[in-house]
Order: sequence, then C-alpha cells, then structure tokens
Amino acid sequence: MRRLAYILSLLVLLLIVSPNVSATVQSRDIIIIDKVEHKLNKVLLYQLDSVTYDALQTKLEFGKSSYSANWRGHISTFEVKDNKLFLNSIYTSRTHTDFKGLLDKYMDKKGRVFASWVSGTFICGTGECIYVARNGFDSVYEQETELIVKNGVIVSSRTYTNKTYGAINLEDASRKISQAFDLSKINAPKGRITVKIDASKFNNEGKVTEWSVEFLRRYDGLSAEIKEKIVREINRVFNLIDWKTYCRDGEWYWIAQDGVTYPLIFQ
Repeated sequence: MRRLAYILSLLVLLLIVSPNVSATVQSRDIIIIDKVEHKLNKVLLYQLDSVTYDALQTKLEFGKSSYSANWRGHISTFEVKDNKLFLNSIYTSRTHTDFKGLLDKYMDKKGRVFASWVSGTFICGTGECIYVARNGFDSVYEQETELIVKNGVIVSSRTYTNKTYGAINLEDASRKISQAFDLSKINAPKGRITVKIDASKFNNEGKVTEWSVEFLRRYDGLSAEIKEKIVREINRVFNLIDWKTYCRDGEWYWIAQDGVTYPLIFQ
C-alpha cells in the first residue's frame, strides 16, 4: 500500500508535467519580416487608445467572432517596412478591416497605417513550435526575433535559434520512475509531505543534472536527515529520465517551467 501511494503520486506528477493538458492555444497575430510570416507574442491592438479600439470593436464585431482559440475575436497582420511597423489587416471570421474612418490619424502619405501606438519589446517566432505554452502567446519557436519598438519605429532587432533535448513519454517515464523509486530506507513519519520539484542544473547538451526540492509543509519528526534522503532519492530517480528540455536564447528550461508540486504519502 505504501509503495502504491508513492507510484500514484508520481503518476499525478507526470500528468502535471504535460504542457498540453487542458490547454487551448490562442491564435497569435502575424508580423511579416523580410517577406516571412512570424507569430507575435503580444496583441498589439491592445495598445491602441480606448476610443479607437472601441470603434474597431463596434465596426468588426470582435466579440461575435470569438472562439476558444481566439477569445479576442480578431487576428491582425503587421509588417516591418523601412524599419517601421505597419498594420496591414485585421481579420475576424466575418470580415476584413475597412480602415476608413477608423485609423485615419495613423495613415502616412502612402495610405499605410503606421503603428505609431506600438512600443515595447516583442518576440516573433517562426519555424517549428518546440514548446507549447498554456496561453499560446508564450510558446517557443525554433527561430525567434526580438524586436524593440518605440512609437512604431524598430529601435533594435536580433534573431536567435532555439533547440530541444530529449523527449518525454508519459507512459515510459511513469514506468521507469515507479520501478526505480525506493523510499523504503527513509523512515519518515506517517502523513503527507508536499514537495515542489524543479530542474536546477543542465549540462551543455540540455540534460537535467540536478533537481531542486522545496518542502512546502513542515511535519513533526521530519528531520534534516530525512529531508536530505528524500532530496537525494528524488534526484537519483529523476536523473534516470531524459526529460524534454528546450534552449531559448541560450538558456535551458525544463518542459515544466514553474516546476511541479505533488504529495508523498507515508503510511
């Protein structure tokens, strides 16, 4: 019974690790750079003044065209030209934008909508999506470009290539862990010990080499020696798995960015 409780806890952990559980990826806006479409990590129309945005909402019926993968109800396409950012189109399921009378104050002499309302740092992704974030907007792509924009002008731009290591297979991982985990020599008191586990060190290839373990609740009789044994066993077992990790802009991350929390039940 005691060992079964450990295994069930670990199976719960593995389900939490999966980045796609109960996730609805949001459709991202598009930005065209050198004739290549990239996915934007932010909705640039949200920076518009409220009067202009409200006028767009009324004209395009944003809310009526929303769905689970696009709660805002619209997808915009921007383009970088002459080191400036321009709005090409806004699309809903019902219509494309007629800019007339809505964005006239942003139009240049060529009739283009200059996105002078946009300022900030933005990530634009292209190629394979190597990490799917729950909100969609923070997903990681094989190649990304960081744009720093001030009042619609591109202040700086840099591009970097991301990569992955390993692959997580929930069935295989749970089998390995259930077979390898051994807490029989840890004489912890009966009860629930809640811990948070996160990757803390990676080697050059991206394999996790060390795990941080945080004890979220204290219990009488849980000595420093018992904690040390639990941490050592978690590190030993978790290092047996080639968990999926990814490198973004030179930094490695575990597939569970914020770590995972689960209980150990001692009976």
